[in-house]
Amino acid sequence: MFYARAMNTRSTNGAGPLLRAMATLQLKLLLDALRDLVLSPLSLAATLLDLMLLKRQSPRYFRAVLRLGARSDRWIDVWSGGEDDHVPSRESVDALLVHVEEVVRDPQSGARRARVLKRWAERQITRARQRAATQAAARSAPGVDAEAAKRDAAGRAP
Repeated sequence: MFYARAMNTRSTNGAGPLLRAMATLQLKLLLDALRDLVLSPLSLAATLLDLMLLKRQSPRYFRAVLRLGARSDRWIDVWSGGEDDHVPSRESVDALLVHVEEVVRDPQSGARRARVLKRWAERQITRARQRAATQAAARSAPGVDAEAAKRDAAGRAP
């Protein structure tokens, strides 16, 4: 539950919803700043790489960085707390914070949910690595079978 919705459903005199919304905003601002610190040099490197390969191919690395930035911006969604009818999407910082809060508030189911969240995070990291390896293999060797690249990325034999 976020600030605008919390203030409509609870007492407006309570400090809890306000402090929670402030902590959420600060966390989102920190994530946003960290993302910017990572994407700034990455965009410069992508631009230089695109410039070096300009005679052989159209620019694609810089556009990929732009898409990554747009996707991460939607995931962080810094200012969503000010929307009255904001419902967090399934994959967003807001949804992650809701899950973390549920784990912290309910100690009996909290340990189980913490294990589930840990497995989910590990699966997401594994999938991201597999996608990156598959894309890198496809770019470096256009004749390589995509399925073979996925198997290699997963560490399985064909």
